[in-house]
Amino acid sequence: MKELIEYIGNSIALSDEIVNDLKAITIEKNVEKGEIILQEKSGRKIQIFVASGCLRAFYKTEKGKDHTLQFATKNWWIGDYMTLFNSEKTLLSIESLSHSKIMIIEQAQLEKLYSKFPEFGLKHRLNLQNRIAALQKRIFGLLTMNAKEKYEKFVQDYEVFEKVIPNYQIASFLGITPESLSRVRKEISNS
Repeated sequence: MKELIEYIGNSIALSDEIVNDLKAITIEKNVEKGEIILQEKSGRKIQIFVASGCLRAFYKTEKGKDHTLQFATKNWWIGDYMTLFNSEKTLLSIESLSHSKIMIIEQAQLEKLYSKFPEFGLKHRLNLQNRIAALQKRIFGLLTMNAKEKYEKFVQDYEVFEKVIPNYQIASFLGITPESLSRVRKEISNS
């Protein structure tokens, strides 16, 4: 819990009352590699703060093809935003890619906290705006970068976890095949 409080406290002053209310609605959990935190079609509206480790949000097509939308590492938030802000069923699953420490907060409880402490709501809204901007930047990258550029950007953003994340998940995140990923890695190592 201290990681979340420190993270938020770096940008706004946290009164004892905010801290106590935040602790009351936050579930702190250690999860193992491969553990599913949010299951598709559950309709569960949660936001997850990563204190340590690495998570991924993904969905599978009806044919079983895996599409990784987002990775989240230390001090990042992750969730199924379509479900959080609409009445849709959960499309994404979220799993832990390593032993991870996370904080889970139900969206309805967060909304109450925002109403009670507007300064906290403002901070969290700014965080959400940053997440949306990062996802939009990622979409532009998928549309405009070649495979090598995508991989180099991935290594820059996720250097610590690049060796932990399985190749097929990296390829899924980059929108390329595992074979293309191998070819790009070989090309980079030969240059």
